[in-house]
Amino acid sequence: MGWIIAWAVVVFIMILLMTSVKVRFEYSDGLRLKINWLFITLVRIPAKNRKQKRRNKKTKKTAEAVAETEGADTKELSEKAADGSEEHKQTSGEEKKTAGDEKQKTGAEKKKLGIGLGDIWEIVKLVWDSLSKPLKRLLKATRFYGFSLRVVCGGEDAAKAALNYGRISAAAGMAQAFLEANFTMKKAEYDINVDFMSEKTMAECVFTAKLTPMAAVAFMFWVLGRAVKNYLQRDKAKAAIGKLRK
Repeated sequence: MGWIIAWAVVVFIMILLMTSVKVRFEYSDGLRLKINWLFITLVRIPAKNRKQKRRNKKTKKTAEAVAETEGADTKELSEKAADGSEEHKQTSGEEKKTAGDEKQKTGAEKKKLGIGLGDIWEIVKLVWDSLSKPLKRLLKATRFYGFSLRVVCGGEDAAKAALNYGRISAAAGMAQAFLEANFTMKKAEYDINVDFMSEKTMAECVFTAKLTPMAAVAFMFWVLGRAVKNYLQRDKAKAAIGKLRK
């Protein structure tokens, strides 16, 4: 009986890890974002009206309470300020001396550690080499469905509208190349037009992204394994991290 329960727990965990986290993004006249996992809504922008009203009421009450307390505290502070001004003058000189001593100590500690730009560079290379390949796999595991970008370029006159069209077209081309190279895109649409009669530039973007928690867990283990492997193979990185530990 016990092994049946254990297998049931394992199957349940696997189902949770294989169920995708869904991100729905819409932007036209405003931003709308919704992140779901199973039947749970993790993030919703904008929030529901009821929750927003409750938050507004709470913020009003807290603001009124803070205003009352600040009114009472300002009187006490003004009275204490006159008495404490003389004491502050006496202690300011001592604080400056202690601050100077602390700076000297920190400078001496840095000299003892001997951490230079070369050590920092070795640590940065270690982190990047450990993160680059797992990150690429994680991004490829992120799937975009129904990606649609529509932009209608306008301007104060025809010349500015044409200039905006050129800039936005170039930026959209770079964004398209980046997304298609790093993510898994399904039926992406890019529509960039120009309207010489309009003074404003209108933009709309809609997509649904999905990622399984299993891919995120695999990313974490892969990063950890590569970091340990690279650390063991690089003597300079070992020396730099050893200096930070001292």
